[in-house]
Amino acid sequence: MKIEPLTGVIGARITGIDLQNVDESAAKELRENICRHQVVVIPDQSLSPKEQTEFSHQLGPYSPVPFVQPIPNHPEVIKIVKKASEVNAFNFGGVWHSDFSFLETPPAFTILHSIDVPVTGGDTVWTSNSAAYEALDSESKSKFESVTCVHSASASYSPKQQNLHSALTGMDIRTSTEAEKTQEHPLVCTHPETGIKSLFFNGTYVRGLRGPEISSSEDEEHLMLWLHNWTTHVRFTFRHRWANGDVVIWDNRSTQHVAINDYAGQRRELNRTTVAGEIPSLY
Repeated sequence: MKIEPLTGVIGARITGIDLQNVDESAAKELRENICRHQVVVIPDQSLSPKEQTEFSHQLGPYSPVPFVQPIPNHPEVIKIVKKASEVNAFNFGGVWHSDFSFLETPPAFTILHSIDVPVTGGDTVWTSNSAAYEALDSESKSKFESVTCVHSASASYSPKQQNLHSALTGMDIRTSTEAEKTQEHPLVCTHPETGIKSLFFNGTYVRGLRGPEISSSEDEEHLMLWLHNWTTHVRFTFRHRWANGDVVIWDNRSTQHVAINDYAGQRRELNRTTVAGEIPSLY
């Protein structure tokens, strides 16, 4: 593998690897680089849904996907597609989030393979939550270790959002009252493979905060806004311009991401698989 960092903070381009033919040693090396660089771009790949599933299993077992139905005959693959005619539809993944952080055990990795992407627009941006943690002053680091985040899918997948999702006719997204459930995770988490601490926060699925420093709803609202603005600051980010055949893999334990909705009138189609992670923990 040839590994080329893409920013001074997050992201790397990896060439010299064919994801249709990855042995155990290469899979181990790739996993280490995903954890180290947080996002890796592997260009010029051509994976069928079956091949993408098989490759995903080399990084780890499948992580279940709630609310979004898989493509026929491939229960671990979801298709992210917005048709050219769906000019006014929302963009799937178009708000800052970490995939399914509202689960008790969120996914470790997401694998996204571009099938048909716009000539211009449709980029994805990632931010390093570990870099955001490291840039904090020591007082904030200590204070944040006592904060718990209340995660929920309510803002995205509650029944009142069904009409929004139904506008994407190439996807089958089924909202549910299950989205109202909450799951608590520490704000500061330690990566189980690198030992590096991150702010396990995203403004979409974190719906509340708890801790000794939060004595009122105003404190909670202020800190949530501050955390969103801090973690998504441009100095912590990497923006990827998609090309057909790209495979991008990222570590949900230390990043957030957003898909930019600036490609009206163009088709955007990608296949996604997810790899199981661990229960987030400070220790």
